[in-house]
Amino acid sequence: MASATATQDMVRPGDGMDLYYYDGETSKKQVFPTTQNTKFVQQFQNNNGGSSVFTIPPNQGIQDIVCEFKFAGAASTGLALPRGWGYALIKQVSFRYGGSSQYFLTGDQILQNALRRQTSNASADQILNLGGQCAISTAAAITNVLSNDQYAAVVLTLPHNIPSGVGKAHPFPTDLLTQQVQVTVELYTPASIFSVATSGASNPYTVWPTGLATAQFVVQQVLMNNAGDLLARRVDMAVNAYAFPCEFVQQRQQIALASGTASQSVVLTGFRSGEVRAIHCWLTDTSTGGTNGTGAPLASGATGAYNPFLWSLPLAVRMTYAGDIYAQYDAGSSPLWNLINGNKAPFVNNLQLAAGASVETAASFTSQWVELPFAQTLVDEDAHYILSHGKPITNGIVNLDITPPYSSSSWVLNVSYIYNSTLLMSQGTCDYVF
Repeated sequence: MASATATQDMVRPGDGMDLYYYDGETSKKQVFPTTQNTKFVQQFQNNNGGSSVFTIPPNQGIQDIVCEFKFAGAASTGLALPRGWGYALIKQVSFRYGGSSQYFLTGDQILQNALRRQTSNASADQILNLGGQCAISTAAAITNVLSNDQYAAVVLTLPHNIPSGVGKAHPFPTDLLTQQVQVTVELYTPASIFSVATSGASNPYTVWPTGLATAQFVVQQVLMNNAGDLLARRVDMAVNAYAFPCEFVQQRQQIALASGTASQSVVLTGFRSGEVRAIHCWLTDTSTGGTNGTGAPLASGATGAYNPFLWSLPLAVRMTYAGDIYAQYDAGSSPLWNLINGNKAPFVNNLQLAAGASVETAASFTSQWVELPFAQTLVDEDAHYILSHGKPITNGIVNLDITPPYSSSSWVLNVSYIYNSTLLMSQGTCDYVF
């Protein structure tokens, strides 16, 4: 009678692998030696808000892009900065690769993209905290007070990069382009992201500088040790093309919900041609975001709390397309489904600011979002370059039945569409293939 081991060997398909000694099957090596650096630094053209345009000339590989901000400390009373205030500064980011079309992402999408691409909830918490610690001038429980300098480092998660060492995308090879990569970052007025106590408070427009002390744009580059190894030197790119796998996120849509806690139906439209891998959504109660009820940053002279990233979890959500149900998460179960289909639950630990008569306070808040997948789950170090097909919804509509967690007349549904995409480079230019 054959042993159990032999029986398993007979019925289990697959190639043999030596798990004791490293060999040619279990070892890999880099073909073209490279080094990386972060010496490409540009200053923002305007530290007082507005748009700054950054151009990356054709050279070699680019990876992550980080924006670094600093407020110089000043004596203040009744002021506060929200957690992740560096992301709150960003109104929108636009990007163009070589001669490609130009696309846009909002500041909250930049943050959500960075959070969901982390490998654990601990690293997601660090992303938000490094994006600017919550700072309160008069609350003893918060040690990072406004009299100290305030720093924020924000990663721009664009189609070409993955902000994690695990499953990191290969560098985007600008050596194949004859036109520059262009990224435009539009900022809110820096003073407008402060919360201001309702009375007896210093006005940030007068006490604090209206502009940032420092604002710079930093690119991590990957360079070949031998420039002769570059693809543009070895292959005639006039008659060949290079396909760079990427993920495309469509600019956020916002939909106002009806008041109350009953389930309500929402119609999602505006899908572009291509395969939708997933739809990501989160609820914001705009009455907690700003005094004007819109969640926008505070206007000059206004008072109140500003909480840009208080994302609430629907109690229930169901996604249907063409009469078929693709995701149905009841009784607040969506975090578990997202966890068992991914590598972490879709939430980050946050703080909710409150503006009292003359003091600012902060309470714990868990910011959450919902991932509604069409594509089969595939989470691995090489998942970013494996094509896992999604759902073509060209000129179609998706229906969401969504139940808010509590009654409010200010609920807004925020939606991102996630697509399969490829950046195709040839003849010195580049564009998306969906």
